[in-house]
Amino acid sequence: MSVQQILFGLLEFLVSIFLSFILVFGSYRLFLILTPKFGEERQLKKKNTAVGIVLGSILFGEAIIVKQAIYPVMAVSQIFIVGEERSLVTFFKIASFSFGYVVLAGALAIVCIILILWLFNRMTPRIDQFEEIKENNVAVAVLMALCIIGVCLLMSEGVSGLTKALIPFPSVGSVPLG
Repeated sequence: MSVQQILFGLLEFLVSIFLSFILVFGSYRLFLILTPKFGEERQLKKKNTAVGIVLGSILFGEAIIVKQAIYPVMAVSQIFIVGEERSLVTFFKIASFSFGYVVLAGALAIVCIILILWLFNRMTPRIDQFEEIKENNVAVAVLMALCIIGVCLLMSEGVSGLTKALIPFPSVGSVPLG
């Protein structure tokens, strides 16, 4: 175990905590803005379990997707730290790309969740899901939550591939095989 590995681990831990708080807070606030008539906070104060289940699944789904963007960002950061080119310009370039990729993953997660809610509404046309959830129908909330989490799990690999394709990894050379 080297000091460098411990420092990388600590850096990754701190970045993950920072991103987690920003994304959870931002997602929660954005969802409140997008659904003003629903009154989630008022419903939570009334101890509406169904609303808590749906909001929790939205935040969990976003975390599943954004998690896929954090690893490539940390890999590039580690390459920068141990690499030969350590200029301030390169640092800001990597930092801005990294921030952009995490924001992109967060935006894709939000768009995905909105699409899931729309599709869930289409999938169950005889049920007014939001009215049922307002009335604390836990069955509808659990089904909606599982749809959100399931699609986010499936979508996370696509976000991982997109993020890895967009992040400019430096070339490290090649190994001769013959």
